[in-house]
Parts: sequence; C-alpha cells; structure tokens
Amino acid sequence: MKKRLLFIIDSLNCGGAEKSLISLLPLLDYERLDVNLLIFRRGGVFEKYLPAKVNIVNYNIFKIRSEKKVRNFFHQLDFSIRLRLSNRHKAEIHWISMHRIIKSLVEKYDVAIAYQQGLPTFFLASKVTANKKIAWINADIIAAGYNMNYCRQFYEKMNHVVAVSEKLQEKLCTVAPWMKQKLRCIYDIINPDVIRNLAQSPENDLPVSKKGEITIVTVGRLTKPKNHLLAVDAAKILKDRGLDFKWYFVGEGEEMRPAIEERIAVKGLQNNVFLLGLKENPYPFVIKANIYVQTSSFEGFGMTIAEAKILHRPIVCTNFDIVYDQIIDHQNGLIAEMTPNSVADKIIELYQDEELRQHLISSLKEETNNTSFTEVLKFNELIEE
Repeated sequence: MKKRLLFIIDSLNCGGAEKSLISLLPLLDYERLDVNLLIFRRGGVFEKYLPAKVNIVNYNIFKIRSEKKVRNFFHQLDFSIRLRLSNRHKAEIHWISMHRIIKSLVEKYDVAIAYQQGLPTFFLASKVTANKKIAWINADIIAAGYNMNYCRQFYEKMNHVVAVSEKLQEKLCTVAPWMKQKLRCIYDIINPDVIRNLAQSPENDLPVSKKGEITIVTVGRLTKPKNHLLAVDAAKILKDRGLDFKWYFVGEGEEMRPAIEERIAVKGLQNNVFLLGLKENPYPFVIKANIYVQTSSFEGFGMTIAEAKILHRPIVCTNFDIVYDQIIDHQNGLIAEMTPNSVADKIIELYQDEELRQHLISSLKEETNNTSFTEVLKFNELIEE
C-alpha cells in the first residue's frame, strides 16, 4: 500500500520555499507514495508546474460557514486590533485570533509536512492527524520576529524539524535547544540544468547594456527582509562616485514597492534603478548581470544566491549570518557590511578589479550543486524513519 503524504504550504507564488517544493515534488516516487498538497492561498504562478500525480486537497482554511459569520467577524476584528497594537509576527497574530474557527482536516495521513514556518506549521500541529509530522523552516525565524516561546508548543508536536541550511540549524540549536533532537538539515533543492536552460530563454525587458555600463541585478520579493531600500541607497553612492550602471530589481511586493519607488525618486535614480516586477523566469536577467547583488537582512538559506552561483555571476551580498553557508569572502563572492557604503564599495571593487571577477567566476565554475540527488535522498530517509 502506498504511503500517504500531505504537504502544506501557504501559497505557490514566487519564493524560496515555493521553488524548493516545486523542485522536490517531481523527484518523488509516485509508485510508492500518494502525494497530497494543501495550499492555503490558491492561484500562485508556480501551481502550473505541479506534477499531474499530486492530489490537491480541496480545502480552504479561511472559508467560514455562513452560520459562523458573526463569530468570524469578531475574530477578524480581534486580528485587526492585535495586528495594529502587537509587535508579534503576523502569522502568530493570525493564528491566535483565528484558530478556533479553523476546521481540522478529516483525512488521516502517514506523513504530514508543513513546508513553511508560520501558519502551515501551526495548522499541521493543531488541525491534522498523521502518524508522523515534519515541519520545514525555510527562513531565519528568529530574525523574522517569531516568538520561539510561543512557537514551542507547535514544534514539540513534530517528529522532525528541518532547517534548510547548516547555519540555520546551528542558530536554532542555540536559540531553541529544546528543538535540537528533532532538527535535521535538508537544503533547498535546485536543479542546475533546469536553471541554465531557463536562463537561455529570450527576454526583452532588459535592455542591452551600452559599452562601459555595468548591469547589476537583484532578485527577491519587495519585502522588508530583502532590504531593497539599502540597495537604493547604495545605488545613490555609486552614482555620486561616477559609476555608469543600471540596477534591476526582479520581484514584486505590495509591502515595499511604494517606499522603494519613493526612495528611487528622492535619490534621483530613475535612470539607474528599475523595478521589473514579478518574473516567473528571472534567470535570463541574472545571467546578463555583470554583478549579482543581494542586500537581505536575513535569509533561511538564500536560494537566489545559490541560483546566481549556478549561473557563475560575481556576487555581492550582505553579511546576514546564514550567508556564510554559501559564500566565502573573496573566494566565490564578496560579503559586505549591512550598510550602503559597504555594499557600494564591494560593487566598485568588483567593477574595477578584472582579476578578482575572473577569480570568482572560475571558483563558481568549479562548484557543483547536486541537491536534486543528495537532498531528495535525505527526504526519503526522513519520511521512512
């Protein structure tokens, strides 16, 4: 009999966890696994890449029956008030306010996997019946503002907790030692051949650079953790120092787009910094970059950095603690302090030092990414334990 698996994720919009799941699902053995997927918010751009053998669970945790409308109103009001007055993470506030009116799943599973922190993990711990429960942590949840004392009640119901990098695993062991025995490390899954093939797709949104002009690309949702405002401030320094460049931000997000657009206008960078919006395939933009830059405040792993490495782009990234899992300064990339001046200095260093650029590119060409084999093997071992 097939083992019944349930994956739970918030959405399949563009993001690291979403890309990782979409990369994992085609690699599973459907002869021995019955794979089910619960998506809280439908309509994500990656849904079309789901394997046909994945069963979508038709269930909306946010849909309340008509007889509960009044009750739902008061829970929504409670959520709105808490959101304005509390400094807790939004997912925690959402669960505290709404969990009583969220129905449990009827079906029972052999293995259920929350492939994201926050609501998927809270839901798995409280509303799903399974012989084994596994929670993925794709982000630096400490830096993201989760309250680990609150989250403990949910993670203690898990058989295993997966961190997507060794540095993240080490940090979790330090901050939440009660989690240590449950923790495993499984890196986000990336298929280098797919990325290189997609990078060759035609894209007309990125103009051909003129002679002597440097092209900088940053990929990531327009959210606070990605720290695009720091990048804009660094761009202003580059312009003031006479660098001829175009900097393209690939990604979308209502949270920060207005602030980023305003900062670009205030700094007079309309001819230097461009918001290209969401791109299902960002790789043609990355491969055209002279320099790839990531100014994140924190990451769980940093999948866009890994993808830029696969495309052999010289990289500048900020010194969030997880970055050291992927980048060795001046060996396969440059690590800047989390300040506009430091980021600008590193970009100028790369621009001016041809020998350094070639050294980084040569180092990246020697690296291999075989996560589509090694991490799937770890996954299979985990669900069989």
